[in-house]
Amino acid sequence: MQPTGPDVSALVDRWVANGIITAEQAERIRADLAASGAGAAAGPARPVSLVAEGLGYLGGVIVVVGLLLVLSLSWETLSAEGKVGVAGAVLVAFAAGGALVPAARLSSTGARLRGVLWLGAAVALAATLGLVADELLGWESAEATVALASGGTAVASAVAWLVSRHVLQHLVTLTALLVLAWNGTSLATDSDVWSGLAVWGVGVVWFVLALPGILPRRSGSVLGALGTTVGGWLLFDENWGLLLALGTAVALVAVAVLRRDLPVLGVGSVATLIALPFAVEEYVPGVLPAALSLVVGGLALVVIAILTARRRRDTPAA
Repeated sequence: MQPTGPDVSALVDRWVANGIITAEQAERIRADLAASGAGAAAGPARPVSLVAEGLGYLGGVIVVVGLLLVLSLSWETLSAEGKVGVAGAVLVAFAAGGALVPAARLSSTGARLRGVLWLGAAVALAATLGLVADELLGWESAEATVALASGGTAVASAVAWLVSRHVLQHLVTLTALLVLAWNGTSLATDSDVWSGLAVWGVGVVWFVLALPGILPRRSGSVLGALGTTVGGWLLFDENWGLLLALGTAVALVAVAVLRRDLPVLGVGSVATLIALPFAVEEYVPGVLPAALSLVVGGLALVVIAILTARRRRDTPAA
């Protein structure tokens, strides 16, 4: 006997609360149920949930704006301990608020609200650690300060991600790791080249781990692709860096076509669009060859798009 709509809705809510599925997956399940007519009661979130989410966002914005106004008037008069205390209080408020959100009862709406609150907590944590290093410890190295802030934020966000399974915590974790890779490598080598390679390497590892599902496939592959792309851009000043960035973009497009992954294809296409003119200008002098190279590159992307669309259409349904 198939479960009724309310039973399915309750199951989806419980799966989100227990971290079995993500909020985004829950939304796709609800949309599929609604489209098939099998889950009319498992449709959009309840009005109470949406009101709670909206009030939470509005209250958070008001708090941030008010806090910024207060700090703009009194920040310079605060002691070092006071500055750290203010940032720490904001951290505790956001972290506690996210933990107190009844995600099980509010389903995907609660998961989104908690994700946003913990995103604010991550920003506050980075600020707190930076102020501790700068104001209390007196560190003079900006790289060391940022490395401490990003490293601590990466660890805390990874823990929050394990708890919430939300894409925002995934995003913060990888972003913090990329910043840590840049600043930590710069601190160790004093080289922008090695720092850029470190950022590129973190993105590659993230992307590769997402392909077999060790990390979430969809969000992990997209964020990893973005990380590799940014790493390539950081190496534009090097001749071989242009080739690395362009080769990375082409590889992303190729993998996306083979896996029929539209978001990664979009990242790879944009990366190609940005890297190609720089590479052409560097290696193909002259206006006409450069223009022809862009035309050929654009036509190649169009052909890839057509082949991808035909392959998707011809693939039999499972």
